[in-house]
Amino acid sequence: MSNSTFEHVERRTIAADVRERIIDAIRRDELKVGDLLPAERVLCDEFGVGRTSVREAIQGLIASGYVVRKGNRAVIASATPTLELAIDTRKATISNLFEVRRVIEPALAGLVAERASASVRRQISEIANRQASGIEEFRLIDREFHQAIAAACENPVLLDVYEQALASLFSSEEFASLLYDENNKDEVIDIIASSSKAHLNIAAAILAGNRAMTETAVSAHLWDVEQRMLERLK
Repeated sequence: MSNSTFEHVERRTIAADVRERIIDAIRRDELKVGDLLPAERVLCDEFGVGRTSVREAIQGLIASGYVVRKGNRAVIASATPTLELAIDTRKATISNLFEVRRVIEPALAGLVAERASASVRRQISEIANRQASGIEEFRLIDREFHQAIAAACENPVLLDVYEQALASLFSSEEFASLLYDENNKDEVIDIIASSSKAHLNIAAAILAGNRAMTETAVSAHLWDVEQRMLERLK
């Protein structure tokens, strides 16, 4: 393969973009079956991205059947993997992340419904009432809303565990690649609308100090978003 085959990725943290460009190179026969995939550091330089992004891209190629591991190197295995192998690893990642959230968030929010001060409850409600004009603004509001709830649980250990899970979701390249895919534009608008309503329901339950209602509202919200992303986004 010649030097500088790949152009830099404009959105540097999107492993899905790296994966798709490598797939394009395989399909164009620039990378042939049996060839070694360039080393991670070489791919990092050519794409202009970090090693984490490259590793995630390679894992996606392996999962979808384009690449196999031989020792400590990745080898091109097929230009046309079978349908069974061509799975969308993005959605597997989303499912795992939401499973973690569904284990933690309802109980955490329930504690907030019992413990939060009046001023914190008002703050959570104020965030929930903000209107987003697009996906970028909504993601900021969404993260602020869930972080405000978490910060009010009065359990620093639980807060630390949850913030790690939330950071994994919001920094997930798979999550972002689904949300920003032009083919998903209409569905993402629906997700924003349904999530905004869910935030209002959660905030109302916290304002009322009703733990059971809060936990139910959070569980319903997470389940709804997860199913929309897994079933409707492409």
